[in-house]
Amino acid sequence: MIARTFASVALAGAVVLAPTAAFAETYPAPDDALTCSATVVDQGQTFDCTVEGPNGASAQLQTTTSGDDATIAGTVTSAPKTIVNNVAEFTVTAPGTAGVIGISAIINGEAVDTASVNVAAATGGTDEELSSTGFENAGLAIGAGVLLVAGATTVFVAGRRRANVNA
Repeated sequence: MIARTFASVALAGAVVLAPTAAFAETYPAPDDALTCSATVVDQGQTFDCTVEGPNGASAQLQTTTSGDDATIAGTVTSAPKTIVNNVAEFTVTAPGTAGVIGISAIINGEAVDTASVNVAAATGGTDEELSSTGFENAGLAIGAGVLLVAGATTVFVAGRRRANVNA
């Protein structure tokens, strides 16, 4: 009887976990993507941005900022770089004023992805702000919940059958 219960639980687990593969995220990032090495930087700090796309394509970064520093206020587009090994890397220097930098990846003249980086006001201390985090595995949580319900149902049904056989 215990062997059948374990077999039922194993079968229910296999049935429940098979569809959760559809919830899995795909890595690496899809083609034509923009990723930056930081989400928060101090004034005047540098950070890297990577544009992913097809080999041989022309990639540019376009940044939009506002502030008192006339050399960086407004929209600035970088010189084009050729994508090699599906990657083009850019180094960006944050402006001298706090705010948000809007960054767009341009491949062959067409904007394909965006990102933003917050420029923090200089505090003079050594405290570093933690990056924001989030839960990215909702598929796993849903799969675990379904597996829990399936297991409980299997135990309930097996108990009812045993009660009917003993009666």
